[in-house]
Amino acid sequence: MGRINRSLSKFGKTVSNKTQSFAHRASDRNIRLAVTGLSGSGKTAFITGLVNQLLNAGLSGKSNNLPLWQVTRDERLYGVKRALQPDLTVASFDYDLGMNALKQAVPQWPASTRNISEIRLTLKYQPSQGILAKFTDSASLYLDIIDYPGEWLLDLPMLKQSYEHWSMAQELRKPILAKSQYYPDFVTALDSLELGSNADEAELKHIAELYRQVLVDCVHQHGFYYAQPGRLLLPGEFAGSPVLAFFPLLNTSEDARESLENTHANSAYQVLKTRYKEYQDKVIRPFYKDYFSTFDRQLLLVDCFTPLNRGKEQFDDMTQALNGIMESFKFGQSNLLKRLFSPRIDKLLFAASKVDHITRDQQGNVLSLLTQLVKQSQRQAKFEGCEVETMAISAIKATQHGMIRSGKGEIEVVKGVSLNEREPITLFPGEVPKSLPGANFWGSQGFEFTSFAPPNYAPQSDEADFEHIRLDHLLQFLLGDKLK
Repeated sequence: MGRINRSLSKFGKTVSNKTQSFAHRASDRNIRLAVTGLSGSGKTAFITGLVNQLLNAGLSGKSNNLPLWQVTRDERLYGVKRALQPDLTVASFDYDLGMNALKQAVPQWPASTRNISEIRLTLKYQPSQGILAKFTDSASLYLDIIDYPGEWLLDLPMLKQSYEHWSMAQELRKPILAKSQYYPDFVTALDSLELGSNADEAELKHIAELYRQVLVDCVHQHGFYYAQPGRLLLPGEFAGSPVLAFFPLLNTSEDARESLENTHANSAYQVLKTRYKEYQDKVIRPFYKDYFSTFDRQLLLVDCFTPLNRGKEQFDDMTQALNGIMESFKFGQSNLLKRLFSPRIDKLLFAASKVDHITRDQQGNVLSLLTQLVKQSQRQAKFEGCEVETMAISAIKATQHGMIRSGKGEIEVVKGVSLNEREPITLFPGEVPKSLPGANFWGSQGFEFTSFAPPNYAPQSDEADFEHIRLDHLLQFLLGDKLK
């Protein structure tokens, strides 16, 4: 009887959480902000820095660290607190772990995003317009920040492809895959696979692992971005499951593919087809249905500097990855019924991250470059009624700006601590191209992006723990209309 009562109590709490969440959305008091970006864009550090700024904002402070955010400029924000998240099946974003990493004697950047997580904040403010302003002195907006790997978004285009078409698309990427030291072993194992014979579980698992090593090597050692399936890089809850034990068929002629279609159900070819279909149905579609399609607003972080360092192939691959991601976004202006039953992303922000790592006179250049990078996606989103913006930001400012004398006069520099050597450095990283780089840039580019360590933790009363660049501008765009 006690077990039944506990089950009923647990069920009642789940229903209550969902009912409460529904009520908040019905009254337009809940915003689901999704944050993503490709590998190295700084998602975890961004969310940690953003939450830190929010938790220290409000009327209690003597200074306003977010002056371009209308609700703080008008002194209408009473404060921000963490709240219990409504979805008990999603991991909580570990803000405390991120802050602990930043507070160490030798500060570290928070660990990278490995799975989907979220954190809920309650923003208490004084309404200035509408019916709320007439009847109350305070109102609350519930902000859910959802962190998820951008690599998972790269899988969404696979929903439109059959296993055969996906394999053909990966074959076009052979020049990139071949850069990996693991590629020869993968090709050798793949060529020895008897696709028409009975599938051997151990053999398929071995080849899938070789393919995973190729993808990981291409991304982390060679600086490429467009890796499918994305769950081979970040498996999440599917780690070790057979649904990830598949790979594309390379060097297979059209005649051979047609012949393989007639093989028996237990053949290696048919098993690979089945696993691809299962990956679509059990991994990609649930992510889209349960999470992605429920987002109200989307922030896409873009690291423009690393691919500029690495070369034209990597930069072009990042551009392709961004365009692939954007094809899967669901845009449109939200109204009450859409928010409840068919939410759509009504605001989209592209943000160039880590702009504290370049000099101030180059920040306009990186904004111009980002605008060029996402022009096609921006046009598509605007056409479908989504409000789109581009910004250059830094959630946790790791450098200071200064001037030094040179043979050409005074030049602006950045000063910080190098991430690897942990030594103080002063440098001019170079000029960021204002538009998509041409052949001249790649032939003689003088840009050298350097990774900096986090700043020393120096908390001050009534202020956030770190400096930022344009987070107030970001908050105004993403939340300003809900805090009037």
